Amino acid sequence: MRQIDRVAEWLNVRPGEIRLVALTFAGAFAMMSFVVVARALREALYLSLFDASTLPYVTGASVGLGLIGAALLSRSLARRQPRSILRVLIIGLSAGLVVLYLVLRDSAAAVVAFYIATAVGTLLVTSGFWLIVTELFVVREAKRLFGLISAGGTFGLLIAGSSVGPLLSVLASREVVLVLVATLLATLAILEAVPEGRLEDDSAGSAPPAVGEGLALVFRTPHVGLIALILMLVAAASAVIDFQFKEAVQEAYGRGPAMATFFGRFYAWTGGLALLVQVLVTTRFMAGAGMAWSVALVPLVLAAGSLGLLAAPGLLLATGLRGADSTLRKSLFRSVMEFLWVPVPTDVRRRTKTFVDTVADNAGEGVGALLVFLWVTLPGLPSRWLSVFVVVLCVVLVFLARRIGSEYFVTLRSRLSVAGKDQDWVLEDAGTGADRLGATLSRIDITRVLGSEGIDLATLSSRPDAAARPSDGDEDAAEDAVDEDEEGSHIAITADVLRSGDVGRIAELLRHEGVRDPDLVPVLVRLLARDRLVEPAAETLVAIGSDAVGKLCAVLADDSADFVIRRRIPQVLARIPDAEADRALVEALCASRFEVRYRAAVALGRRRAQGLPEWSGPVEEAIWKAVRSELGRGRAVWELARLLDDKPRSDPFVEKRLGVRGELSLEHTFRMLSLVLDEQPLRAAYRGILSEDEEARSFALEYLDQVLPSDVRDRLWPFVGDLSESQERRAIRPLDAVVGDLMRSGATLFGDESDRAALRRYLERAETGTDTPDAPEPDTPEPDEGREP
Repeated sequence: MRQIDRVAEWLNVRPGEIRLVALTFAGAFAMMSFVVVARALREALYLSLFDASTLPYVTGASVGLGLIGAALLSRSLARRQPRSILRVLIIGLSAGLVVLYLVLRDSAAAVVAFYIATAVGTLLVTSGFWLIVTELFVVREAKRLFGLISAGGTFGLLIAGSSVGPLLSVLASREVVLVLVATLLATLAILEAVPEGRLEDDSAGSAPPAVGEGLALVFRTPHVGLIALILMLVAAASAVIDFQFKEAVQEAYGRGPAMATFFGRFYAWTGGLALLVQVLVTTRFMAGAGMAWSVALVPLVLAAGSLGLLAAPGLLLATGLRGADSTLRKSLFRSVMEFLWVPVPTDVRRRTKTFVDTVADNAGEGVGALLVFLWVTLPGLPSRWLSVFVVVLCVVLVFLARRIGSEYFVTLRSRLSVAGKDQDWVLEDAGTGADRLGATLSRIDITRVLGSEGIDLATLSSRPDAAARPSDGDEDAAEDAVDEDEEGSHIAITADVLRSGDVGRIAELLRHEGVRDPDLVPVLVRLLARDRLVEPAAETLVAIGSDAVGKLCAVLADDSADFVIRRRIPQVLARIPDAEADRALVEALCASRFEVRYRAAVALGRRRAQGLPEWSGPVEEAIWKAVRSELGRGRAVWELARLLDDKPRSDPFVEKRLGVRGELSLEHTFRMLSLVLDEQPLRAAYRGILSEDEEARSFALEYLDQVLPSDVRDRLWPFVGDLSESQERRAIRPLDAVVGDLMRSGATLFGDESDRAALRRYLERAETGTDTPDAPEPDTPEPDEGREP
């Protein structure tokens, strides 16, 4: 394995993502390098000419121009691709900086213009960059990779921040402007190398919004509105903290070039800490704590720091608080807020993201500047009391963090319900489907092994199971066996007809004359074994109702009973309005035979749809136990389960089947989950798992990640394929163990003695090391027909 592959595996970057992640990482590095150098330079230039109390004026001007720029940019994004808009923006900003370089000496007007241009420009460029990135990844990829991509930005903060002091020691402030231009152009060059978006553009044909439409759309979309409000309040709190920090720095260092060096080192250290947070904490924290806690962490830290600064103001605490703010905002908070945009529809995202990023940030800074102006600039009150406002803002932010966690889930469900509906969502190639459902090499190995024994795996699923199901030609023999078992019956003429073996007479009796005697239930239950009488027998048992439930439940729970009968009992219990029938079906979800479990889940779904009485016992607990049991079965058995009596029936849960391994077990698992979770999203998630549309599949996996208990999710993931290469390798079982599971599965997969004998010969040769096809077979007990381990 190459070194780059080892690093990618450690970072959980899949092979097809390496180039894309590397380019976006480099783009974030170049972009944030520009941001930190521009910020350090403009703050040093401004504070060297003006007092810190005048910052609200220049901040207000930046807010006003930022609003205009955001409105124009949002309107442009509705007409053209974000990449082309960002290209024009970077070139225009670079040209403006070159002009300022030509006039920037000791001119106060030029310094103010430089401050405003870089403040507004960095917001627009940053927003445009992340808009492009959000359109490159589906939601599961974004959750896994945004922390790493953001780490490129924090790495840029570290390197560029450390370089500000050395740059100013060899270059004049005016020459550093050219460094900013070079960094911007490098960002543009990297973006040009980034591949076009892999996701379908659902904003095609949209009309450009009016200037006020972006704001209206923000208010109409709760998810986007909460993002905007959170960004604004965090920016307001950060602006107040930033003022306290700069005031403390100015008091400590005076007005001179030492401030620029201090700011550069400060941003370097916070960039280094942010880099560690991004690489080691962000992705894990987002996955483990969820969206609400990931958003709430920043206001909780700022509130605690502000209370400390209120009690003991000074440079040390001010620097620590501003450092915590800078570190978390540029790492975890940035990743979370950008990730929250991923489930937003592309059309809405393009119309609102740049507007929200720019307006919310500028408005937040404007609110912070207004607080400073009203408290410090005008009346000259101590700035330490501004911490009270910060604490109040943080309390509101914690409440909003809980709201955004809920709203993210609502948006995810909404996107899941429509994702991929306009496409041919099912997999066309059965082989691809099997690989995606299995995340295993068992398909290749089993095919090779069985092929060496003369068994064609492709024909097994279509061959009738002779051991478990009588063929039509042998049905009379099975009927005679039923008659012989009824010798003890003393029910009169009706019982004689039912025992007669005459299919025509029995069908006539059941369909036209009717049977309502509960004493005949045992006879009627046995008739369920006969294909041509199963429907009238089932109808009769349903008509008898509760009096038939006891016998039906007893046979269903009896592992030694006729399997043909047991797998047909759930369709009868599904229609009887008796809570005891519901109890028996719930308990049957843990039966040893797959088809019994499968039919029981189908029956429970139909009972719920019809509103029939439910068992008053611990239903949810029993269903979760069954789900865990199903996911804990041997992988080969789980993937190769099939139905032996699969007549076409109306099934609202499944639109159509693909015929790939693992599909029935996956369907059964999702059907059970739909009994304890919301059915509609579970159906959409099931469809998404089987979808060719990567976005639909990603939404399905993210929804499951949100709603499933962690242990259930961990057991399901190997079957749905959301694993890294190393996780897949760990999930692959030894070939002998796989074939051993297949042997123990008996007639569920291998329908006759020759198939089982072939597997036994393989295992014997594997044990002894011989390679003789005709080696004598050991006297091994016959595996129980059709039982799964």
